[in-house]
Amino acid sequence: MKKIAVLLVAVLCAAPVFAGDGGIIKLSLWDRVAVAVPNNIDHVTGIDIGIGSTTEHVDGVQWNFVWGEAGVVHGVNTAYIVAKSDEVIGLQGALVSINESKVGGIQGGLVNLAHGEVIGLQYGFFNKVGDLHGAQLGFINYAENISKGLQVGLVNIAKNGWFPVMVIVNGRF
Repeated sequence: MKKIAVLLVAVLCAAPVFAGDGGIIKLSLWDRVAVAVPNNIDHVTGIDIGIGSTTEHVDGVQWNFVWGEAGVVHGVNTAYIVAKSDEVIGLQGALVSINESKVGGIQGGLVNLAHGEVIGLQYGFFNKVGDLHGAQLGFINYAENISKGLQVGLVNIAKNGWFPVMVIVNGRF
């Protein structure tokens, strides 16, 4: 255990020496209080691990204990409590998952809020999306618009679905 701790301290102390466009690994304490190797905390091309983290662009995995926020994610955006992003191509998951513009893949959690579009799957207790191209699986599903897709749950609400409110299944093809 001591060897791992010494190695981690050595890597963190040497982090400013490295140069590059994207951090391969980023260790975040809170928000932008972080260390990355190479020294770039805004563009991570590997793993972003922390208690709470804000990153502009992640190509890889952002995993945090409390919350993780990213602009664009190509990979995984996850946290135990809140995962927030502008765009995710891959997987977003947390107790509460929030997306501002686009999910291309899977958004999962207890509560999922996608203000733009979901192209893929949204699953959880409560799912809300602006424009659905895929499926929603949950107890309560809400879609402002279903371009092409299916809602499966106890209560399914879609302004342009087969019916505005349906039990068990609703959709549009």
